[in-house]
Amino acid sequence: MSLSEQIDAMQQNVLRMGAMVNTALRKTLAALELQDFVLAEEVVRDDANIDLLQATTEDQCTRIIAEHHPGAEDLRHVIVGIKIAAGLERTGDHARHLARRARTVNEPQFVDALPLIRRMAEIGVAMLHQTLTAFVQRDDRLARQVAARDDEIDELSSALYRLLVDIMQQHPDTIDKGVDLMLVNRFLERLGDQVTNMCEWVVFSSRAQHIELNKPTRHG
Repeated sequence: MSLSEQIDAMQQNVLRMGAMVNTALRKTLAALELQDFVLAEEVVRDDANIDLLQATTEDQCTRIIAEHHPGAEDLRHVIVGIKIAAGLERTGDHARHLARRARTVNEPQFVDALPLIRRMAEIGVAMLHQTLTAFVQRDDRLARQVAARDDEIDELSSALYRLLVDIMQQHPDTIDKGVDLMLVNRFLERLGDQVTNMCEWVVFSSRAQHIELNKPTRHG
């Protein structure tokens, strides 16, 4: 295979990984909303397929470098392919962790938390999809636009944090499940951070510059 054909094959695997991770995130959200524990178990089980595709993609990238000795721009793109695949694998892990807490949202006191969780997940999924588009098209401008949306997730995360603290103060018997939802909140915040990191690598691929696009927000 030629260099361009191998790069295209690598990109297709990255896109397949992205589709699998997006499916995992959507299934996880449905499991949380519908209390569908069978669906949650599917997410946990299917994470192994994401891990396997990451290894395959990394092997492809290694072969491309070894066989073709690509020039600077293509070399950066291939290296970033490895980084994106690793980021997708970690995002799949986030989905798995979220799925394992699907039983947490069945407390009536937490009903107001679900719309915030849903919105954070929707933004994260949209960001991930656009980031992969930016990677394949080598579009650093799109990557910067995507990274800017992390602020939306951070704002929702802060609102959810305050809501959960208020609920636990008013209903001390819900503290255990409230803490679980704090972890769900943290996982979704990390999703935004992880996608932002991928965007930084896309910018590096195009511009050969390491640029911090967003600083993570921490709750105190």
